[in-house]
Amino acid sequence: MSASAPLTPLELIQEQPEVDRLTLPTGATVFSAGEPVQFIHVIERGWMELSSGPLNRIRFGSGELFFYEDLVDGAECHSRDATAVTPVSLFRLSRSNFLALIHRHPTLVLQLLSKQHSRLRQQRADARHFY
Repeated sequence: MSASAPLTPLELIQEQPEVDRLTLPTGATVFSAGEPVQFIHVIERGWMELSSGPLNRIRFGSGELFFYEDLVDGAECHSRDATAVTPVSLFRLSRSNFLALIHRHPTLVLQLLSKQHSRLRQQRADARHFY
């Protein structure tokens, strides 16, 4: 008997009874820098861009969580603006419900760390082209 694959972050958040689903057009702002951190967001479909200036941009796509760093870091306010660069469908879960989810599914933390490590590795590879 084989073990089933763990649920993805999108699947875990999507199945929570407290989750909100948002469908937004291109250009919509999900949150702005300086606003209180209240939710974790996971993209079902589309692309989001988080920016804190013209040279400091990060894009997130389908299945990715954004900006959980502000949420779990205990930051009171967002450090970036989050804008839809395509039409987007996403789910959001409150800080307290997200932290409870982590306690029930600790492997979620490993998935998030793995994704963040992959992003850092890609950034280093991209940066080598500029030196």
